[in-house]
Amino acid sequence: MKLAVLLLALAATASAQKAHELCAACHASQAEEFDTHPHKAKDISCDACHGPSVKHREAQGQTPPDRIAGPLEVPALCGACHTTQFAAYKPSKHYEALIARVAGKRAPNCVTCHSTHAPRAVPAIEVQCKRCHEALPASCKPAGCATCHNPHSSKQLK
Repeated sequence: MKLAVLLLALAATASAQKAHELCAACHASQAEEFDTHPHKAKDISCDACHGPSVKHREAQGQTPPDRIAGPLEVPALCGACHTTQFAAYKPSKHYEALIARVAGKRAPNCVTCHSTHAPRAVPAIEVQCKRCHEALPASCKPAGCATCHNPHSSKQLK
């Protein structure tokens, strides 16, 4: 039984590596960025988010991948695996704003903070926060956003 589980794990790892290599042939910069992502270390590959995209590969890019998540679709796509974070995000003002899509206004979803193919460091995430939250109270200046706010729900911790 243990051998079967090991063989399945090796097959999944090989499959993820093969999908990554197939995509990297044309999408070198995205693949290089993804090499630094925690998803890569867990053998999650391009097809986890973009589907197998066989027609895309065969058409040499003339056909779009099976799935490209739009801003409204990103939370559900990420939330399929990151259930705790999605549960915290759903009742947030950020999610509310995303769903409302007020004319001309953008609202943050998972990739706004975490990026798409490469992870963002905390200082870069805070730069993203400040794109919308420019006028901060004096009490926020010395602290990082996540010191007082839950990073997924944006609720104050204190």
